Amino acid sequence: MKRTNRSLWADIADSLGDALIALDPALSPLAANAAAPTILGVSRVDRRLIETLSRQNEWFARMLRVCVETGQDLADPETILYIGPRAVSVRAEVAPLHFANGGRAGVIVLLHDLSHQKGARHAVETEEPILRLSPAGLAHEVKNPLTGIKGAAELLSAMYPGEPRARQYCDLILAGVNRIETLVEEVLAVSGPQRLGQSPVNIHRTLHQALRTAGLDLKGSDRIVVEQEFDPSLPEVIGDEAALERVFVNLIRNAIEAMEQHGTLRLRTRMETEFRMTAQGKRLRFLRVEIADSGPGMSEEQKRQLFTPFFTTKPSGSGLGLVLSQRIVSLHGGKLWAERGGVRSGAGDREGPLPGMTFKVTLPVNI
Repeated sequence: MKRTNRSLWADIADSLGDALIALDPALSPLAANAAAPTILGVSRVDRRLIETLSRQNEWFARMLRVCVETGQDLADPETILYIGPRAVSVRAEVAPLHFANGGRAGVIVLLHDLSHQKGARHAVETEEPILRLSPAGLAHEVKNPLTGIKGAAELLSAMYPGEPRARQYCDLILAGVNRIETLVEEVLAVSGPQRLGQSPVNIHRTLHQALRTAGLDLKGSDRIVVEQEFDPSLPEVIGDEAALERVFVNLIRNAIEAMEQHGTLRLRTRMETEFRMTAQGKRLRFLRVEIADSGPGMSEEQKRQLFTPFFTTKPSGSGLGLVLSQRIVSLHGGKLWAERGGVRSGAGDREGPLPGMTFKVTLPVNI
């Protein structure tokens, strides 16, 4: 059956990953494509929404007004669009809408969501200081002397088996050497080239394995309750299952340590509604994984430094676990970030701000 031109153009518009909105000269919506409500986070595009956007975003109102009055094409390569309490980074373009006879029919608005690209770019930028390290030089200059120190400490311990104090000092040396070796391995993992596998990954299976690796079963333990809110319809991710498991193990262990081995850990998955982008001519959609804890949380300043190399809130932490996790997620085309507020534990006070932290991961899905 031959399709009408109107139907064909509607399908073309709905295939775009950008928000496309047509307005009449009075700035009432004439039409909007499927991506528009998704990017704007609303159920429908109507006159009230356009009025809200114009009221909250002076630049948006000005672009619409100038386009209606002069017929000019206008664009802003990167700006912030406020939508109620939300803020979305977008590239905005407006152009006059014409009738077939050349008369002006209104305005076309095109909004490209930059949130995901900015998040990925920020993740790469935060890696820059650590990427200046030479992995080969670091391995040679640090690991080789450590081998000698470790061997000497083990030899001294064997030479004085009846001296408790000598054994104690040797054990301290060995513990310090082991910690430095672990730190060097983490630095090498962060700064060296990362080769990731490319195979279908069931994100729920990976999360279950991460729980087991972190020392929990699927229901938790005597002291930690594990809550799972999984969307069973999620498609697979294309990536490296072992690398993604490492990310989730790190986030789960951090949550357990933050709660001091007692509290509630919540794992949640769903399709991401805010991110839809076109990359290499392909429309991408994303799933989201959230790992929330009921710990004490952290200050805004601590949260700001979370992904800075060598910053840690733990006495024995290296400050590289989150840096490596962020790099792995970024190499998968995703984003990792943290927000204050996690989950309440038990039947305590239900009022006031949520305790704890929530770490969120978005990954492109295989559709």
